[in-house]
Amino acid sequence: MENQVSSNWYMVLIKGIIMILLAILILSSPGGALIALGLWIGIGLFITGGVEIYRGFALRAVNPNWGWTVFGGVLDLFLGYILMANPLVTAEVLPFVFGFWAAFYGIYLIIDAFSADGNKGMKIISGILILLFANIIMFNPLFAGMTLALWVGIMILVAGIYNVIFSFSLK
Repeated sequence: MENQVSSNWYMVLIKGIIMILLAILILSSPGGALIALGLWIGIGLFITGGVEIYRGFALRAVNPNWGWTVFGGVLDLFLGYILMANPLVTAEVLPFVFGFWAAFYGIYLIIDAFSADGNKGMKIISGILILLFANIIMFNPLFAGMTLALWVGIMILVAGIYNVIFSFSLK
């Protein structure tokens, strides 16, 4: 089981690199329009969702929790599609969409920390930080609207760094 999981380490690395690049893009122009931000983040979520779905199915024979990986990928794919398909509507609901995504991802990391081997501390810390940012975004919409690009960029950067570090521990 461990051999097949480690042989797909590069998929986690690809996801992490995409998330870090996306965070750099977001943080480099925080004053940009929310429509453009939603479109770029939608593209990034769409791609990482596909990577996660592939990874989940590739590991289904050895990972008893592969369904959660696929579910997370489907959620990323779905949110990415919504962000790309409706850029004007997206600008209005962007704080809630990202807050929801972040809350799910943070909870997923915390649960996975207790059900998987290795990186427990890193998963718990990353999950808590992501949940903290999710709460800031969802429950302070005025504040989040003014600084959305900054918070989303930081949140995606934390998730990307986690994925890169985790991929090397799989290798």
